[in-house]
Amino acid sequence: MRRTSLMIAILAVLVAGTAPLLASAQTIAPPKKITFLTNYVFNGRHAPFFVGLDKGFYKDAGFDLQITPTTGSGYVITAIDSGKANYGMADVSTVAQGVAKGAKVKGFMVYTDVTTNGLASLSPYPTPQSVVGKKIAAGQTDSVRVILPIIFDMQKLDPASINWVAADPSVYSSLLLSGQVDLFTATSDGDVPALAKVASAQGKEVHFSSFAEWGYDIFGYVLLGSTDSLAKDPADAKRFADATKQAVAYAIAHPDETAQIMVKYNPTMNLDTVKAQWVQTIKSMQTPYVAKNGYGTATDDRLQRSIDLVQKALKLTSSLKPADIYVKLAN
Repeated sequence: MRRTSLMIAILAVLVAGTAPLLASAQTIAPPKKITFLTNYVFNGRHAPFFVGLDKGFYKDAGFDLQITPTTGSGYVITAIDSGKANYGMADVSTVAQGVAKGAKVKGFMVYTDVTTNGLASLSPYPTPQSVVGKKIAAGQTDSVRVILPIIFDMQKLDPASINWVAADPSVYSSLLLSGQVDLFTATSDGDVPALAKVASAQGKEVHFSSFAEWGYDIFGYVLLGSTDSLAKDPADAKRFADATKQAVAYAIAHPDETAQIMVKYNPTMNLDTVKAQWVQTIKSMQTPYVAKNGYGTATDDRLQRSIDLVQKALKLTSSLKPADIYVKLAN
């Protein structure tokens, strides 16, 4: 009896000691499944998101992340607004246009400080005036359909003189190389390195007309979510932004490993091309503005400049303020 009583007492102590551990384990929530949309088909610009996935930065922030490519910033805004994804990235000018037209979305972190957008061609086009009337391939939801009219307006050119050729991004290069279009909407950190590799094999030279060099001085890409979700759960967006900043910092410090990680998750991609793309993206992130204000930060004056340019060029009647298109998350 004494031995039985002793064992019962020991078991009681063991159960009592493990009960808090069991309760604690039961209260640990599994990672939250979220979908993040890139603004385009995968390229080196999107490598940090895969770095964050690979290194566990998003998992540590409480997320089970799925990264999905799209066909343009306009598509991302529509998908976020309709609840088909949690977060995404889009050109800030397209965000301003979307909000002015009723989209319930807002940016919450600046991803690239300046735009990497421009036009790729096989002949040089040094000025906006030089592309008037030229055939320009662009998807219906491509952010350049917003940006180029803004630049034309700045140069006192008629946006109606832009000769758009509707096309899917997957055929941009073939249309250009076959002479069916004169230019296509491109990015220095996405399309150009890949196009240059194909064109050089055909003895052709690629030229890039940079919108930043044409005076388009506003933010590049921002991370965005729905207005409702950002209001209801800003902590989620803050953790996602912080994990992304951590991933970007790691990717900048380790460009070779970053390219390798991107190819690991996307085996059809070319390692050298991915690295060349990512190196160009880094340039859009390391600017004097970022050195002064910090990476990922948006100031009201620069947001307002973005809004003013979009409203004037696209003749939007709504009067937007920085808080209408961007929410600043508390530290």
